[in-house]
Amino acid sequence: RGLGRHLRKMSTATVFLYVPNLIGYGRVVLLAAFYALALEHWGLALVCYVASFAGDLFDGYFAKKLDQCSTFGMVLDMVTDRIATAGLLSFLSILYSRYAIVFVALQGLDLSSHWFHMYSTATAGGHHKSEAALAKRNVVLRVYYASYPLFAYLCVSAELTYIALYILHFKPDAAFAGIPLKVALKCTFAPGCVIKQIVNVAQLVSAANDLASRDLAAEKHQ
Repeated sequence: RGLGRHLRKMSTATVFLYVPNLIGYGRVVLLAAFYALALEHWGLALVCYVASFAGDLFDGYFAKKLDQCSTFGMVLDMVTDRIATAGLLSFLSILYSRYAIVFVALQGLDLSSHWFHMYSTATAGGHHKSEAALAKRNVVLRVYYASYPLFAYLCVSAELTYIALYILHFKPDAAFAGIPLKVALKCTFAPGCVIKQIVNVAQLVSAANDLASRDLAAEKHQ
């Protein structure tokens, strides 16, 4: 009995120590540093946030390369993503207090949309991005998750929109590679961010309908 308990502990520890999960913990630490520095040392805070955001690319890569995909890692990744976006939007609501209600609304939409979608697909026995789990969802979601270039553009555009707004508060004349950040924001990032919010609404509505449909089906069988 003692040996079995020991083996279970070892097995759990093994999952916790998967390389992609270690990267996930690093992302959380970087986000904590961002929160601590965001209002007083924006340059260093920005480095921490961008590094955490970049980590999202590497954890998925190593999960597949090392065959270390896990349910724990999937949840850790999504929770970290949502905390990151929610935290940045919270600071933007402080820095741009006149538009605080907009940032709070975006925060609520992001959290509710992803939580509803993940719960809906997980309780149906599927992965939130799998073709099978999305087969009966609306066309917006099917196109969004089926096209990786579109998925990547919208997700990155949303994050870069918020990051650009954060930078522009402290450095209004910021430019990269000779391109004013304000121009990049208006012409490239913001359009993708707007479309991402439309996807979030579609995702929330789709998941809510799925859960309500299951409730109705359960009542009919009682």
